[in-house]
Amino acid sequence: MGKFEAGEWVLLTSQKGKRWLVRIENEPYSSHLGGIRLFDIVGKDEGDWLVTTKGAKLMLFRPTLEDYIFSMKRHTQIIYPKDLSAMVFYGDVYPGCAILETGIGSGALALTLLRAMCGRGRLISVEKRVEFALGARENISRFFGANPEHHSIIAADIQDVALNCTVDRVFVDLPEPWHAIPNFAKVLRMGGLLVSLSPNVGQVQLMYRELKANGFGDIVNFELIRRDWKVDQMRARPFDRMVAHTGFITVAKRVAAVGVDAETIDAEPENGDAADNGELAV
Repeated sequence: MGKFEAGEWVLLTSQKGKRWLVRIENEPYSSHLGGIRLFDIVGKDEGDWLVTTKGAKLMLFRPTLEDYIFSMKRHTQIIYPKDLSAMVFYGDVYPGCAILETGIGSGALALTLLRAMCGRGRLISVEKRVEFALGARENISRFFGANPEHHSIIAADIQDVALNCTVDRVFVDLPEPWHAIPNFAKVLRMGGLLVSLSPNVGQVQLMYRELKANGFGDIVNFELIRRDWKVDQMRARPFDRMVAHTGFITVAKRVAAVGVDAETIDAEPENGDAADNGELAV
């Protein structure tokens, strides 16, 4: 990307890591470190400095998606980047895929999916709360500079809406996702992936039962814990605070009915070895 231009977003970063996300406009900007003229950023490169009226140096960067997500207006708790990145990776999102997202919230997951899709394919977001849908649309439009043409937001309850489409992926962030599993099964193609985020394990158990009952298999459940470290020339130790449990991620595949119940599918020989009668242990 070239030099900064008027109208762009810029992340002002102090030497101690304090950050401000601002748009480059013809007006002054001030903080406790002093003031600058935002138009002085035009023509500079990423990594350059501006000196404030108080003599502080501010580094200039283009914001990452993480920077934007943590600065945008939020009606709801956002999905943390550690979970967002895992959901997109294990959901195998690629340019050109068709995705159904339910529970758009403030738009963090939708932004991440749209970025991974690279302007190709189709993202359909279904959100029950109209105010959440409008807020997410504003956040997404603000980030991209316009409403992405391949993104649609439907203000409706996923349990009631009838979708006349087939999708490759389903992403779920709902308080009671198990109620919507039958609807997901109708639109997700065979072999397609469903990815769900739930804060407590009781939700995961109910989700698992409904997935098994509605033609899903190869179900995996996990959580991710991130611990940052303090590293300098004299020491290396973990920070006292960390982003620990934020949610459980469930990944499942749409499969053809196999004619057996969940207990039979999950059962294993007691000795942990394959059966010796010539059949493959499942």
